[in-house]
Amino acid sequence: MQTLATQFPPKEMGLTLIELVVTVTILLTLISLGVPSFRYMTIKNQQRSEINSFVHHFHLARSLAITKETHHILCPSVDGETCLGTTDWSQGFILFEDRNRNKTKDQDELLQGSHHPVEWVGINIHSSSGRIRVVYQGDGRPSGYNLTLTFCDPDNLIPPKAVVVNNVGRVRVSEVHPSGSPLSCSR
Repeated sequence: MQTLATQFPPKEMGLTLIELVVTVTILLTLISLGVPSFRYMTIKNQQRSEINSFVHHFHLARSLAITKETHHILCPSVDGETCLGTTDWSQGFILFEDRNRNKTKDQDELLQGSHHPVEWVGINIHSSSGRIRVVYQGDGRPSGYNLTLTFCDPDNLIPPKAVVVNNVGRVRVSEVHPSGSPLSCSR
């Protein structure tokens, strides 16, 4: 009488070299197709996140200015305490109540908000020429002229977008410059 083991010889468990090469080739092809898409999606999400933070803080500044009938300022900041004298907002920004209207954050003035992007975020953010801060007056209008913040990917994987603040203080996101021309990321 034959046993089960003798009726069915053991099956070899393994891959041939050809099967292994085909499997690795398919895997590498899928990875090479997926990585650029993943990079594009990551940069797009970083841009969207930065834009949302700016829009939120502009709405907050306007609301606080109207509610408290005081000046509130948004300005670029690296340390979360002092304003930079630059149009580069990429390192972060602060929002504070400017009670004495000197356009600088003093010790007794309340910090209402701040934002610092994660270190690996690769989005460059620059404001209109000469606009190093936005001052919301007690009636909710920003003093001065329109502001355009341009959000650019240094690798140009995604198109630039802009946050535009008009003279009334309303904020909108745009894919073109307020003049209708394409957004420019060159500085």
